[in-house]
Amino acid sequence: MIKITSEQKEIINADLLPGDTLKIMAFAGTGKTTTLVEYTKKRPKMRFLYIAFNKSVQLEATQKFPNNVTARTTHALAFGVKGFKYKDRLVKGFRANQVMAALNLKKYEDARFSMDTLYNYLVSADPKVSHHHIPPAARGFYKKNKSPIPPLVDHANCLGRLMCDGSNDSIGMIHDGYLKLYQLSNPFLNYDCILLDEAQDINPVTAAIVFAQARPRQNQDCGQNQTRKPAAIILVGDGHQQIYSFRGAKDTLKSFSAVKTKYLTQSFRFDNNVAKVANMVLKRFKNENQQIVGTPVPVKPPWDPGHHTLIARTNATLFDRAVRLYKKNKIGFVGGVANYRLTILKDVYYLYKDDHSRIKDVYVKSFASFGQLKSYARTVEDFELSSVCKMVEKYTTQIPTHVNRIMEQAVEGDRAGILLTTAHKSKGLEWANVLLLEDFHPLLKEGEIINPAGVDPDEFNLIYVAMTRAMVNLRFDRKSDIPEFIRLCLKTR
Repeated sequence: MIKITSEQKEIINADLLPGDTLKIMAFAGTGKTTTLVEYTKKRPKMRFLYIAFNKSVQLEATQKFPNNVTARTTHALAFGVKGFKYKDRLVKGFRANQVMAALNLKKYEDARFSMDTLYNYLVSADPKVSHHHIPPAARGFYKKNKSPIPPLVDHANCLGRLMCDGSNDSIGMIHDGYLKLYQLSNPFLNYDCILLDEAQDINPVTAAIVFAQARPRQNQDCGQNQTRKPAAIILVGDGHQQIYSFRGAKDTLKSFSAVKTKYLTQSFRFDNNVAKVANMVLKRFKNENQQIVGTPVPVKPPWDPGHHTLIARTNATLFDRAVRLYKKNKIGFVGGVANYRLTILKDVYYLYKDDHSRIKDVYVKSFASFGQLKSYARTVEDFELSSVCKMVEKYTTQIPTHVNRIMEQAVEGDRAGILLTTAHKSKGLEWANVLLLEDFHPLLKEGEIINPAGVDPDEFNLIYVAMTRAMVNLRFDRKSDIPEFIRLCLKTR
């Protein structure tokens, strides 16, 4: 039998009127899904739409929720109305070299900033592309180079037209493209209540679709003209787990008001040792006054050096650690090694060696030199690509051998002794033993705790997400400054 806390009971018993909004601020491991399931079970005559962050969450929700709940992603909703006509032209994204050719541009940076302007528009709630969709990095780049900003809005509009009309074979339809078309069509979702999970990572275009349902609207179907009842909305998430700002996500929990706000602070995942460390990070860098409370572990198993999970900030750091591990340990990658793009290390290495004939990735091959790629990564603030360049400079001729061996020897997750993953890929998962690697944003400078002003809050959120994956034992790499941060926090209490 499920044990329900007093916090969960308050939420389960909170009735909503049509058009009402309820916010649930749920910290890591506090049972938000259980709470929503019990909420929907208590109201069998209501029709709920559960909007999931991704396909795997949707499938899991379908198994857990009762029959009066429909689970969908917003992209799935949009595909049935707008996306299906592009099913043969769908692509994950564009490459700078493709956009250069399609728009007849001469610089990689011009292409990248045109793409980013379009991407920023697609994930916004705005009806048209405008100058405020131009990324700040673009303004900084052209100012630094004392050159005028190209007509990026015009380029973005042109790229958008090519995406929709299919007149250029190299420019397909991206998934956020048909989602935008769906939002602009002002869709009606015929449900009594909409559950918006992971609300902290929802982008404005998704928020616009959902919150439009909370307003009454005229029903003109079948010649009728009557007002449709608005839907109630339940937002649930953890603002400190917002880690997708780079994709245009906005913390919906923060930006929208609600008639009721409830908290889930009792974590069932970890004990108070992990909770205390997480609270230190949230208090110091996020000004969070609510305290996460852990659940005591009756018998705490010791750290197992042969079975634990390593969490890093970047794929490149995982590669660096895998090089040290694969010869003596059975390693695996969460979600499979193919999802960590290790082969790009080989392609960038061949670019480094000026051996273009061996480069398989068309995008990497389009750069004239390693120096040009490295400069581009720094200019557009591509943290992952910059990390790849660092690994290539560190291992040079050993890169191809290490990449091949790691990919050959990596086993499925349940067969691995040591699992490797990034903080982004770790979200929603948990392990008994977790070790954080050293490449997260530093918390100290010259022996003092840093001022969070000027630091992207996502960087602190990534640390919090990674920490709270640990169920029993949480450790830190010897080069990490987090242990010293903890010591200073304890000292200044």
